[in-house]
Amino acid sequence: MIQYNYKLNWTAGDQGFEGKLNKILQALCMRPASKQANAIFIQLSFHNMGVEVAEKVREKIREFLPRAVVAGMTEMLFNPQGTTSYVRINCAFFQKAKVRMLEYDGVPEDFGKLGLEMGQKVAAMHDVRAAMVLGVMAPKLSKFIDNFVVGNENLVVFGGIAGMYEEAIEDAALNSTLFSLDPGNKDANQFIYGSSLMRHGIVVVLFSGESLSVRGDYTLGWNPLGKEMTITETVGHTGISKLDDMPAVDIYRHYLKVKPDEHFLQNIVEFPLVIDRDGCLIARVPPGFDEEGRIFFTGDVRIGERVRLSYAVQEDFLHETELASEKMSQFAPEALYLNVCGTREMFLQDKAQLETIYYQRSASQLNACSGTGEIYYYQGQGGILNCALVAVGFREGHSKSALTVYEAPAEMEDNAPVLLSARMAAFLDAVTRELEESNRELRDMAMETEKASIDKYRFLSSASRDIAEPLQKVMEMERRVLQESNEPHIKAYAAEGRKAGEIVYSIIQRLFDFLEMEAGNFKLNEGEYRLDHLLEELEGKVPSVLYGDELRIRQILLNLLSNGLKYTLEGSVTLQLNAEKTGAAETALTARVKDTGVGMTDEQQAELQNILELNVDKKVSTLADTGIGISVSQRLLKMMGSGLKISSKLGEGSEVSFVLKQRVLSWVPLRQGETAATEKCKEEKQTISPEELAENWEALREIADACERESLDYMLENLEGYILPEREAGLLLELRTAAQEENWALIQKLVQ
Repeated sequence: MIQYNYKLNWTAGDQGFEGKLNKILQALCMRPASKQANAIFIQLSFHNMGVEVAEKVREKIREFLPRAVVAGMTEMLFNPQGTTSYVRINCAFFQKAKVRMLEYDGVPEDFGKLGLEMGQKVAAMHDVRAAMVLGVMAPKLSKFIDNFVVGNENLVVFGGIAGMYEEAIEDAALNSTLFSLDPGNKDANQFIYGSSLMRHGIVVVLFSGESLSVRGDYTLGWNPLGKEMTITETVGHTGISKLDDMPAVDIYRHYLKVKPDEHFLQNIVEFPLVIDRDGCLIARVPPGFDEEGRIFFTGDVRIGERVRLSYAVQEDFLHETELASEKMSQFAPEALYLNVCGTREMFLQDKAQLETIYYQRSASQLNACSGTGEIYYYQGQGGILNCALVAVGFREGHSKSALTVYEAPAEMEDNAPVLLSARMAAFLDAVTRELEESNRELRDMAMETEKASIDKYRFLSSASRDIAEPLQKVMEMERRVLQESNEPHIKAYAAEGRKAGEIVYSIIQRLFDFLEMEAGNFKLNEGEYRLDHLLEELEGKVPSVLYGDELRIRQILLNLLSNGLKYTLEGSVTLQLNAEKTGAAETALTARVKDTGVGMTDEQQAELQNILELNVDKKVSTLADTGIGISVSQRLLKMMGSGLKISSKLGEGSEVSFVLKQRVLSWVPLRQGETAATEKCKEEKQTISPEELAENWEALREIADACERESLDYMLENLEGYILPEREAGLLLELRTAAQEENWALIQKLVQ
């Protein structure tokens, strides 16, 4: 088997088009494989070409390669700038395999019945390995696929959908939205090809042979995030009226702050809805909506199905495709067919070609086609897809098929498209708030339950981890927005979202600590630490380097400070820290948090003291929802051999303190220690030569252009070991700040 791929551009009035077409077909005829082939298959892909030119191409193929099986479809592109017209001619010569075709011209009266009839014919054939299905988008096309695969579960069914017709939905807005994404997506130029050109119809190409091996891959790349919603009302086969009994379009208002307007599809395309259907993750992006808040798709949706929004990061998205292409490369295909959704191009933008390039490493003459939907079905999984990449490889030999379904591992005007980073920030903010509410409910449930059963702790631990895992993804997405965006207001939104996520995560971490303590599994993590990492201002001659659990001490101080702030509407909250030498290598740290807040009555202090003595688990009314923070702090201090002391007067404020013994690794007072370290650093520095400085600065430019963080940190640390000229020393300080913020635009400017 051997495959050849050609692309022939066309413009109106091009007198040389026919001559170029003749040369391509003549070259195919002269190939030795043409004369030796048992079967020839040609797939045609058209864009912005009228039916007259398309039929001329088909007639020329009959003239030069009369025994070839020919099938094709028009491509749907999402490039608003492009009006390119072309035809792709992809020819595969099969040495032993057979290629046959079934087709139906027109709109079937019963799609399901037609699918069953064709499927039965295929099931009765011998050694059919794969079926390419091409169709015009129709609301009931999924019925055809569902019935066609009955009895053909071990068949690799793949293909694509071209265009659509008006009966697809009640509102013609869907057609206008899709077709407006590229000037070449003209309604008059939408068709499929079998033995003849079809405005409406279905073409099925069958590949059979005892020695024919096939591998099929379905790659998505988007990951579910946020809560599940149930489709509670549908319209036809491809529309959703209600999600959780609310207008379906409201999901985009809530999570993405996107209004249903002329930019609707561009604003939501990076966040497909995903459905887990029979263990296969299927994406849906609605290119259309109506005034009733209904959304419409190019694939089927079913009442009762549960959907979630999803997201993707470009680097991880492309990595998943690369992994799939490597698996295909191991299969060593002799012919390869890709069906790639245009939404992937909208998401990847200038990196979109990488997906095809990955697969071209194993099949340089592959055919890649993009329609209004992809088809993939194997062993009970799949159907009509969106946002997907489907790759099917063929090889003539005796190896067995290896088939897999890959799941997902300036201020703008009101009517302007919303930037991806802004939509990301809005989405993360909404998800974070939902996670906060869910976590508050879990915490209240735990605090109100009097039974201290092990089942309660297992439940809370499992539920909290279920919240923490998506929250970590949320915070990672915020970090990427901060890293990749160059717009100050977008970075500000992302910073606020990340801050909110960190607050929620700290609540979850406190709950984890509480549960670990109850289970007796909690352990301190002691090590060397500097007090200036805990606090910015210290009192007294505090040793500069100590030994203990820095993270837990920080947590205790934050708990006490936040508690003081909560109950101090006016006045101040102060932290005092003193150290008293108690041995040759030991000190007693005394921490006091004073506030001028509401204070407590004697009864309230007694209730709190009961908590501090660890006699009860329930929350204290005087502390409202900070009971876990006080309880966890007391338990941590008990493990360190200390405990909280509280004194308070109603209307005057409170003081919370503790004394903690710590090992001392350096008795040099903190500020003196810093001064000594600074002087020592200056003494060790050497003067850099002009040549060395020029070499280092040139290296910085290359690193900045490549945005390599680790290399940048190494270079900056290296330069700090030298005495630099005044100008470069100033730039080094600015570079340090920009590196901490990961502001690559500023870094690139500074090194120039």
